[in-house]
Amino acid sequence: MKNLSIPIDLLGPLITSKTRLKLLLRFFLNHNLSGYLQGLSKELDENTNSIRVELNRLEEAGILSSELEGRRKLYRVNEQHPLTENLTAIVRKVTGVDALVDRVVGRLPGLEQVWVCGNLAQGLQSETIECVLVGEELDQAYIEELCSRVEELTGKTVNAQVSTAIQPEQLGQCLLVWAQETGEK
Repeated sequence: MKNLSIPIDLLGPLITSKTRLKLLLRFFLNHNLSGYLQGLSKELDENTNSIRVELNRLEEAGILSSELEGRRKLYRVNEQHPLTENLTAIVRKVTGVDALVDRVVGRLPGLEQVWVCGNLAQGLQSETIECVLVGEELDQAYIEELCSRVEELTGKTVNAQVSTAIQPEQLGQCLLVWAQETGEK
């Protein structure tokens, strides 16, 4: 089997607007997140006008939807858009989330959930994949081996925490990316 690694800047040549790329990563890593113009400008460290132009383009394309909350416009992923699943898959591939799930899920007996935390869970690009693996009697040495393989594939550092349950304080900061179906146990 060939050692295929995922280029770090895979979307850069395809999406030439860095602001648009940041917005796509921000919204499609975690569909539960929404954002206002000013907040997105600060969060992504981009000027307000650039953010406004790209939000308008993404909304006109139907990729994002918006609603007014008071005087501010709140943007979120348009779940009804035909490309939503595809864009999510692309973003997860580029960020390494899919490599993590593909390499760990099928190979780790007792695994019940995979949560991504940190910057990626907040929809921000990161060179580190922080995750929590939830399950009973998970083999820590084997997890380290699997994480090393994910690091080779993605070029990113993987920090995996093992737990029997996600902690309540982590719920708002982490994104569930895989869960065992109840009939699979």
